[in-house]
Amino acid sequence: MAFNLAVIVNKDGNELGASETFLHAHINQMPCHVYSLIGNPGFRMVREGSEGPGKFMASRALVPLAWRWGMRQFLGQTVAKQDTRALRQFLIANNIDAVLAEYGPTAVTVMEACKQAGVPLIAQFHGYDAYRESVVEELGQGYRQLFESAAAIVGVSSHMCEKLRAMGAPEGKLFHNACGAEVSGQASAAPAEAGPRFVMVGRLVEKKAPFVSLLAFARVAAEFPEAELEVVGDGPLMAPCQQLSKALGIEGRVTFAGARPHSYVMSTLSQARCFIQHSVRAPDGDMEGTPVGVLEAMGMGLPVVSTRHGGIRDIISEGETGLLVDEYDAEAMSAAMKALAGKPEYAADLGSKARQSVLENWTTEKSVGRLWDIIQKTC
Repeated sequence: MAFNLAVIVNKDGNELGASETFLHAHINQMPCHVYSLIGNPGFRMVREGSEGPGKFMASRALVPLAWRWGMRQFLGQTVAKQDTRALRQFLIANNIDAVLAEYGPTAVTVMEACKQAGVPLIAQFHGYDAYRESVVEELGQGYRQLFESAAAIVGVSSHMCEKLRAMGAPEGKLFHNACGAEVSGQASAAPAEAGPRFVMVGRLVEKKAPFVSLLAFARVAAEFPEAELEVVGDGPLMAPCQQLSKALGIEGRVTFAGARPHSYVMSTLSQARCFIQHSVRAPDGDMEGTPVGVLEAMGMGLPVVSTRHGGIRDIISEGETGLLVDEYDAEAMSAAMKALAGKPEYAADLGSKARQSVLENWTTEKSVGRLWDIIQKTC
């Protein structure tokens, strides 16, 4: 008998971003029939089947606009109640065997409908939903109810699982499963042949501490005249980072590329010596889960300089598949970057071992397989 899985994501708008590769994988690569419900409560759009050319099927609203208006006008029913009622009916009508809720807040909004429909709920946490203090405080009671009612709680790093355990997630329901990276048949980066070119990719936000990376690179640039840094990504810290690069006298050595498509990122990484990411615990408590960008760089055969932070410690063996430093230690980061700038063969060796580690443990296929095993065990 076919297994029917509903993947639900709370989101402004009804489309996933191209960078949300792990969400696309959970919809497209599960070995079962998948319905995806994308959008905030009351505004979810339902799609059946996989995404992509030739596979994508038309979407329909879980709660039609006219129905939503009528129930609010004549019965005073809130959007949340309408969403729960419609979702319960959807789960029953489509013989849904399990619901995979992406992010903790999503799971909280759908847990009542799952309970009423008698459908097991798997809640996967990814980062801010387990760490950001304002979110954890706001959803404290909801999380406690979720931990009681869900069939499984999944964290994408061992550190996150420790945090969820401390928040009350039962040991018997708690599972660790990092997201994975798409890896090509052969390494596409050649760090030994590239110049001392460093690349950082991601949103310019507090938990990625781009200031520290710029401080570290400034020290590298002072010693290696050919060293360059490309920053791919946008965010609220873009302008301050540009100002800092001028203050450090490295504006001619740093390229701020802004937000770019995934194909551009892959092309840029293929020409780099090293990938850098200085992840930290942000002032609001936010932390990384297991960064897919780090895994993608490793899978291409690039060495990574990063921090002893969150899930990064799960995927990088220090000194073997990458170099890690303490959070906010710009001096140690610059020393690691200098080691790779001055020793191309060392960079190639680290990158080769990093790629092998990803192939063995951290591909999208392996991640989806582990998640499917969790769903099967708990349903």
